[in-house]
Amino acid sequence: MGGNDARGRTPLSLVGQEPDLLFYTRQASEHGQPVLVLGAANGRVVWSLAEHGFTTVGVDPSEVMIRSAEERRATESAEVSNRARFQVADPRALRLPDRFPLVLAPQHALGLMPGNDDLEAFLATVKYHLAPGGTFVYDVLNTPREPVLPRDDEEPGAGLEPRRPLFALHLRERKRPGSPSPIRRLKLRHFSPEELDAALTAAGLVPRERYGRFDGKPFDLEDSRHIGVAAP
Repeated sequence: MGGNDARGRTPLSLVGQEPDLLFYTRQASEHGQPVLVLGAANGRVVWSLAEHGFTTVGVDPSEVMIRSAEERRATESAEVSNRARFQVADPRALRLPDRFPLVLAPQHALGLMPGNDDLEAFLATVKYHLAPGGTFVYDVLNTPREPVLPRDDEEPGAGLEPRRPLFALHLRERKRPGSPSPIRRLKLRHFSPEELDAALTAAGLVPRERYGRFDGKPFDLEDSRHIGVAAP
């Protein structure tokens, strides 16, 4: 799939749809169903895909988020509702019997992983659930390089270092006996492209495409967002 495909070749009626939902719907049209969404949160990506005809499984570790996602079921038609399924589960340990031609980690889901071991486990879950020829698509916050004013005794440019802003999320989930450390009040990580490429490669996934916006704009280092496509 090339950059033009990311902007969409399929004649879908998606006028007015939010850019990320439009992007992920076109990815599903390109790669097929069922779709697995890791980090489904309140279900907006899952329900959007279901409304456009794609059978979708949404997984999130937060019971609160999944309850919120399920509340929308009452307002959807039976046809759409039957295409959407939600499950409370830790994406680091998830192992479903199904395989998927498309696995998504939207809305900075990878950034919820507090450490490198957690990120490795998340990507192992992605690899496990991909069908042969399957595709993994994600979006995360990029680590932009911003200039830091050098001291008087430094050469110009010596103070350039990537900035890593973090902010707290308020997920208050209790730890179950025997379960991994809970995902609680997490800091949302920003990634550099090099960090993600290394993690993907270690997980047996090959980075294929990278965008800076959901309209298919090629990625550059100043972009605040990193949208990637990878495959085994």
